[in-house]
Amino acid sequence: MDVRGLIESLKEDLTCSICLGYFTDPVTVKCGHTFCTQCLLQCRKGGDDTFTCPECRGLINYRNFTPNKSLQNLSNTGKMLRPHLLQSMVHLTTCDQHGEQEKLFCEEDQISLCESCSLAPEHKHHHVLPMDKAAENCKEDVKVFKQSIICEYEKICQFLQNEEIQHLLKLEEEFKNNMAKLKTNQAKLSQQLQNVKRMILEVEESLDKAPSQMLEVMKIPLERKEEQLLQEVDLDSSTWSSFPITGLRKMLMTFQRDITLYPETAHPHLILSEDLKHIKCGSIPQYPPDNEERSALAFSVLGTQTFTSGKHYWEVEVGDNTDWLVGVCKDSVSQNEKRSILPDDVTALGGYRSINDFFIWKLQNGFFISESIDKMGIFLDYEKGHIAFYNVIEETLLHSATDIIFQGTLRPYFALSLHNEEGTPASLSLSPRITSDQ
Repeated sequence: MDVRGLIESLKEDLTCSICLGYFTDPVTVKCGHTFCTQCLLQCRKGGDDTFTCPECRGLINYRNFTPNKSLQNLSNTGKMLRPHLLQSMVHLTTCDQHGEQEKLFCEEDQISLCESCSLAPEHKHHHVLPMDKAAENCKEDVKVFKQSIICEYEKICQFLQNEEIQHLLKLEEEFKNNMAKLKTNQAKLSQQLQNVKRMILEVEESLDKAPSQMLEVMKIPLERKEEQLLQEVDLDSSTWSSFPITGLRKMLMTFQRDITLYPETAHPHLILSEDLKHIKCGSIPQYPPDNEERSALAFSVLGTQTFTSGKHYWEVEVGDNTDWLVGVCKDSVSQNEKRSILPDDVTALGGYRSINDFFIWKLQNGFFISESIDKMGIFLDYEKGHIAFYNVIEETLLHSATDIIFQGTLRPYFALSLHNEEGTPASLSLSPRITSDQ
């Protein structure tokens, strides 16, 4: 970096990103960014204690501002020193062709010029300014551009907030409708229970009569009660709509990992592809019988990659499999090939394709009905104890588990049934990692 570049870099380090001027009463917030006190307070809306950082959009509290005295002193020094440094630069930049000081700047060609160069034919119709004027224009352009960027991100945030509100309102409406259905079903069941009780009383009252007389008395009530008992009560499980989240997959892909399968952890009936991206169930074991216990929970296999920290995302193509399970598993399983995978080792979400072509997602605390899934996305935040599962095609959230205490090393986990409903071997595929140039 040349001397001029160093001077500009120093000014940038001493400049508030909001007003684009030298720091005045600078304060540093929790995320590490620094701003002028008054500039930062202008970003605070209403009387809220918390608001978002203009740089990273992280939450900050105005009560937790930390004054930065050292930066204030350095900013004052830099403000006084910069004009002298730039003035000295005039004597360092001379035109190689004419030997004159380069005091002018061509905006079209973005180069410095001396007086003689500015009169050359190639610059005759160009906009040539004094160097200090060009610097001020550039400063103003940067300020406008930064403000435009901030404005665009504010629009995106507002759009996502509105989308969130709409999704929550729809979910609340579905909740009320489902509760109304449950109350209706409860009333129907209560009525049927009363009918059964009355039928029992009528039977008991007829026990003392002669058999033929008892049958004659009970014939009509029994027919009526049978008809009442056969009335259908809608006991279908409540379904919940999934709402696509704008930009969800693009955000998740910034954490994508190139996951491969770990052959040493594969169940004997699993066949792995050469690139370790595809698994298929086979009827003949692929390994000797003494390795049979290493995946006793299901036809499963772990991923090669291990996680002890950070955020990670990967995708699995589940296709038309009848029964499958994906998630993470404690790595202690892979340390001992003789040990079986236990349910407590696995944190996963699974799918089962029923006759009516729905998937039932089996959670540790129950299940719910969903549309058929072709590709699953798994996001892991180790430090926050968070794992989430997504429908990649629809860009919707399926299930999110939080406040899990992850300990030790984790690996991706994959399991599936032996056959599909048609009798074809079940299979899973890991989606390739998408690079920035794809």
